[in-house]
Order: sequence, then structure tokens, then C-alpha cells
Amino acid sequence: MVEPFRRLREAMVRFAVRTTAAHLERSVPGILHRWTQELHRRVPRYAGVPALVDEWGGQTLQLLIRVLRAEGEEEKRVLREEVHEHAHRVAAQQLQSSFRLEEILQAMSLLRSSVDAQVQAMLSQRLWVAFPPDVLFAMERIHRAVDVQMLAVGQAYLEARDRVIRQREQELEQTNRQLRTLLQETHHRIKNNLQTVADLLYLEALSAPEEARRSLRHSMGRVKSIAAVHQLLSVEHIEEVDVYHLAERIGEIIVQDLSGPGSRVSVEVKGEHLLLPSKQATSLALVLSELVTNAVQHAFNGQGGHVRITLHTRGAEVVVSVEDNGRGLPPGFDPDRDAHLGLQIVRDLVHRDLRGTFRMEGQKGTRVEVRFWR
Repeated sequence: MVEPFRRLREAMVRFAVRTTAAHLERSVPGILHRWTQELHRRVPRYAGVPALVDEWGGQTLQLLIRVLRAEGEEEKRVLREEVHEHAHRVAAQQLQSSFRLEEILQAMSLLRSSVDAQVQAMLSQRLWVAFPPDVLFAMERIHRAVDVQMLAVGQAYLEARDRVIRQREQELEQTNRQLRTLLQETHHRIKNNLQTVADLLYLEALSAPEEARRSLRHSMGRVKSIAAVHQLLSVEHIEEVDVYHLAERIGEIIVQDLSGPGSRVSVEVKGEHLLLPSKQATSLALVLSELVTNAVQHAFNGQGGHVRITLHTRGAEVVVSVEDNGRGLPPGFDPDRDAHLGLQIVRDLVHRDLRGTFRMEGQKGTRVEVRFWR
């Protein structure tokens, strides 16, 4: 008695499935029209891509009807794979069109509602020869397929978004590498051009009178100090300069260019390695060049001596000092009144470009302190 009843029940369900599937297939245009209207109302952005909506809705609905009609485990397995493949295509297309995941899932939920509404209309018009519970049981297949597809779309969307993000990160990284190389090459060329200018000044100084020669050598030091900034930008950071390395390089340049043969003048750099933007670093390079030049030329009376450059920070404030163990300042020396061209350049650079303060003192040796904010 149980077996005949079970076979009858299965036959009724199969009949309900065929009836429901046939009705949905005939009603595809109406379902899509209802869905499109509701979709445009709930997610207005879809109104701008009608071709995408029509293709998506039509393919999805046909796939759901096939799922409803599927018989046998092999056919159902194949259709599950198609549902996943379709979900990946949908996710890729929607992501390319800049739709968010919540918008896609809302659209699919509205499609499910449109299908349900059509089945309810079928039942209310008695366009069936099966029990309503059997029709609703058949509809569970569509609901499960929609649930699977929504889950697959969500997973596929996140995977596709991750791929896009990784690709964009790789493209951005490649662009940054190219820009870095270009900027480094630019700084390298600027350094070479400045070195050429310094060499021309040197040749000019060879045949110039003594006073002009001193001025030309000062200019050489300034040009080489700026070149040192671009040299560091070409090999280290492309936007910031390590001032510690910059101070070391400037010390080497000044001692080499201005000290006489057998000079025992030395320049020492102490303190912190700190980074400054190229504009501030260039101004500070000129300040250090002038101060070290002043110490080498005027502090030691042609004898040996020691110059120490100290770098440290106090929060965002940078403190740079240059001190020597030379003869110190003349009695009554006033930097504002008695400063020569080099100190005037220092004062102008500190006040105008670095927007900082400049202090000079010394009896046994000279100490200059510069403070500014990064």
C-alpha cells in the first residue's frame, strides 16, 4: 500500500513541476517586465544599462526553469555547475559596470519575487491540474537554485573584486617603479649639469684675479652643495633627503675645494639621521655650505681645526648647529650689522625659505644654531 502511494505522490510532483515550468516559460516576457520595472524603482542605476539587465534576467530565468525541470542526479549536478559558472559571469559583468554586491543581490531577490508572483497568479487562475502544495513544493527547487546562485554570485564577486584590486595594485606598483626610475634619472642629470657648472666656474677661476677667484670658489661650493642634494635624491629617496648624509657630503666638498695642500681641517657630523623634503634640503644644503665655508676660511688662520655639524629634532622642530674650535667672533660682532655676503645668504635662507631662526655666538670658537619646522 505504501509503495503505490509513494509512486502516485512522485507522479503528482512531477506533473506539478512540468505544469509550473511550462507556465513560467510562457510567462518569461511578463516576469522580466515586472522585474525590470521593480528593479528600476528599487535600484535606479540599472535603468542606465538596459542591455545588461535584459541579458542577465533572460539567461537567469531560463536557467532557473531548467533547474526546475531537471531529473536525475547527473543532470542536477551539471546544472549546479552551470549555476556557478553563470554566477561568475554575472559577477564579472556587474563589477565591470561598477555595481555593488548589495545591488546585485537585491536585483536577484526582486527576480525571485517576480517568479513567485507569477506562480501565485497561476494558482489564483487555476491554470493547473495539480494540488497547490505540489506546485509550491516544485517552487522550492527554484528557491534553492536562486539561493545557490546568490551565494555563488557573492563569492564570485568578491573573488573578481580581489583580482581587480590585485591587478590595479600591480599596475600602480609598476607605474610607481617607472616614475621612481624617471625621477632618479632626472635628479642624476640635474646633478651632472650642476657639476658641469661647477667645473666651468673652476676653469673661470684659474685665470681670474685673487678676489674674483675667491668669489668663484664660493659659488662652486654652493653649486656643488645643491648638486649633493640631487645626488642623494637620485640614489636614495626620490622625494626626501637624509640630511646626515647630505652634511657629510657638503663637509667633504668644502674641505676638498677650499683647504690648501696639507690642510688639517676636518668636518665631523653627529646626531640623527633625519629626512627632509627636497626643497627644505636644498635650502639647508646652502646654509651648511656657507657656514662650513666660513669656518674653513676664517676660523683657523690657515692652521688645522675641527668643524662639527650636529643634527637633532625636538618633535617636528629641526635643530642644526655648526661649531668650530677656531678663533671665535671679533669683539662686538653683530651678525645683523657686520655679516658678510655668506652670512647674509644664511640669514635670508633661514628666514625666508626655512621659516626658522638663526643664532650666532662664540668667543673660543664660533657656534651657529639654526632652528626650523619640518
